[in-house]
Amino acid sequence: MNIRPWTLFFIASFTLFLLSCGSQSNSENQKNENSDATLAELNNKIANDPQNVALYVERANYYGGKENFQLAFDDLARAKQIDSTHAPIYASEGKFHFAQKRVQDAYRDYQRCLRHDPKNQDCLLEKAALDITLENFDLAFNQINDALRQNERIAYAYYLKGRIYRQTRDTTLALSSYQTAIEIDPAYYDAYIEAGLVCAASKNDLAIQYYNSAIEIKPNFIEPLYNKAMYLQETGIAIPNRYNEALACYDQIIAIDANASVAYYNKGFIYLVYQKSAICRSFLQSRIELRISEKK
Repeated sequence: MNIRPWTLFFIASFTLFLLSCGSQSNSENQKNENSDATLAELNNKIANDPQNVALYVERANYYGGKENFQLAFDDLARAKQIDSTHAPIYASEGKFHFAQKRVQDAYRDYQRCLRHDPKNQDCLLEKAALDITLENFDLAFNQINDALRQNERIAYAYYLKGRIYRQTRDTTLALSSYQTAIEIDPAYYDAYIEAGLVCAASKNDLAIQYYNSAIEIKPNFIEPLYNKAMYLQETGIAIPNRYNEALACYDQIIAIDANASVAYYNKGFIYLVYQKSAICRSFLQSRIELRISEKK
């Protein structure tokens, strides 16, 4: 029996498709098996030690990581029945409440956590972050320092200090704090973004370096590309070539998200306003040079 070439091609393609599906299915199954194995191990530990409060908190954190918040809260409630003074219970509750945008509940949880353990670093810093949002800067600063007294190498603590200084308009100390956070954790994306914003506000070209570092860490994020493009756009009057660099950033944004309307708008704005002005300046300059040559 003769089989036509296109038939062979179809069979081969379909076989590859099935193999690919099987590979993807196996990969997903492996993830689920690993996840189930973790949960099975926790369940087994709890069955063998049902009064161990830390195990319920651990399983709650497992559920919370999967966004199964109700199961997480159920385990934390069981933990409270065993020992309601165990501070990590309230640290986890605060984290899950905050993830659900229940900020007041989260704030209350962190207060309870610190009532039972005033030196709990997680609760000190997470409550400080909320106090910064509430503009309780002195309280937040004290909590951050309490955490740093236990461990002076906490990048998040210096990041939070940077936020306080930035909101209170002390840009020098804000930048210094963000730099310290980056020294401790060279992959601290948020610290690079904040440092870039501080530098951009004072037209300091270090902003470009900070945004480039953020782009390296998260190349598919629009935020650092947009921030860099805006800085280049706003400083392009002094350095006209920056308009083209800004346009390149907007093209990168569009490649990531074809529906990023702000990138299209800003490209149009550069063409219409900035580059049109550059053309006008070039035309006027050429007219002036022509008149000078005519006088000669």
